[in-house]
Amino acid sequence: MKTLRKRYAKDMLMMGIMACSVAAVLAVLMFILLYILVNGMGTLSFRFIFSSARDGGIFPMVVTTLYVVVTSLAAALPIGIITAVYLVEYSRNYNRVKYIRLAIETLAGIPSILYGLFGLLIFSRIIGFGQSIIAGGLTLGIMILPVIIRTTEESLKTIPQAFREGSLALGTTQWQTIYRVVLPSAIPGIITASILAIGRVVGEAAPVLLTVGIARNMPTSIFQSGRTLTIHLYYLTKEAVNPNDFETAFAAAAVLVLFVIVVNAATRFITIGFKKRMEQ
Repeated sequence: MKTLRKRYAKDMLMMGIMACSVAAVLAVLMFILLYILVNGMGTLSFRFIFSSARDGGIFPMVVTTLYVVVTSLAAALPIGIITAVYLVEYSRNYNRVKYIRLAIETLAGIPSILYGLFGLLIFSRIIGFGQSIIAGGLTLGIMILPVIIRTTEESLKTIPQAFREGSLALGTTQWQTIYRVVLPSAIPGIITASILAIGRVVGEAAPVLLTVGIARNMPTSIFQSGRTLTIHLYYLTKEAVNPNDFETAFAAAAVLVLFVIVVNAATRFITIGFKKRMEQ
């Protein structure tokens, strides 16, 4: 009886510790969000979001950020998904997989400034893109590859082997099984990988500063330079000399936070929709 009471007390203690930890994380998150929104609410408006930089707005920066996100995902998602499929479905050589995963983990540990220098040398100078959105998108695409590969790989591993065996038993090829059974089942994990990748792309500064540039113009193509919201926020804070300047910086930070929240919410709804469709 005493042993059961001790186990129950330990369980309750661990539950209390976990509850306090979750509450602390949520409290920090809510404090940061409220602090940014409260300080930027005086400047935040539709005119501020949709006006040009000449009129004190940030619309060119919002467009540049969207361009960079789309370009980097377009470059990284296909390669990341194909690599994850190869590692899970095709490769049976343990040593080969071990070295590939070592390379992926090494990529994940490289500081972002080195990615920026690599992009500046290869994409901006050698290939000739200059400081442009496509140079930044390709650089960030390489940087987010480890996130996409590892998340997609873990998603593929969670799919029951019976799905594959049932499909192969019907006479399909391995590729048809992957394309029609495995990948549709892994879509929620792929969307999660995209969310994590978008979060990193939006928050990066050093690679973007070196490859995309700081121009405040409205980009009309991915071959032009621009300024993302993160870089614009940095310059607003750096150049702020009075309270109004800081309010503008906080308003830009609020837009950046809201952008991330909207992207996360939209992808979550898409994930839920895919899960419901697959359950039917």
